Amino acid sequence: MLEFTLTHGFDCSTDRFWTLFFDPDWTRQMILEGLGFATCDIEPVVEANGKKSRSMRVTPKLDLPAAVAKLLGPKLGYTEHGRLDLATNEWSYEIVMSVMSERIRLGGRVTVEPDGPAKCRRRSALWCEVKIFGIGGLVEKAAEKNMREGWETAAGWMRKWFAAHPSA
Repeated sequence: MLEFTLTHGFDCSTDRFWTLFFDPDWTRQMILEGLGFATCDIEPVVEANGKKSRSMRVTPKLDLPAAVAKLLGPKLGYTEHGRLDLATNEWSYEIVMSVMSERIRLGGRVTVEPDGPAKCRRRSALWCEVKIFGIGGLVEKAAEKNMREGWETAAGWMRKWFAAHPSA
């Protein structure tokens, strides 16, 4: 299993961050325009038992080594199942791949903390585990590369969006 952590600062409060995070229009715009994904279908948020849950299906834009691309095929997509624990404000999620879902697992935990007036810091602890004999490590490295690039690109898009839409 491969694990890593990314940290990003934003010019918004933690409350505004989570409000936008659960806004399907804002999330769809970030995924389609910000990340350049082909599709994004977001299910309604369900709140129960001290948690907010949401699932979404996407078709990402990926940069994969030829061997990995051949293995996964041209129609790779995934469904993200996530939940925010309202007591701890920790978002945890798992990704179910459209192919080889029993052998490729991805997920993470995200927390957002205040970092000054109208600022916050997001910490994302991400992981991937690939159980494919002979090339599991190669697939994990490709997954890590794509996850890092995706989170960095999303953070850049979010920073530009916050700059263009300062809070009232």
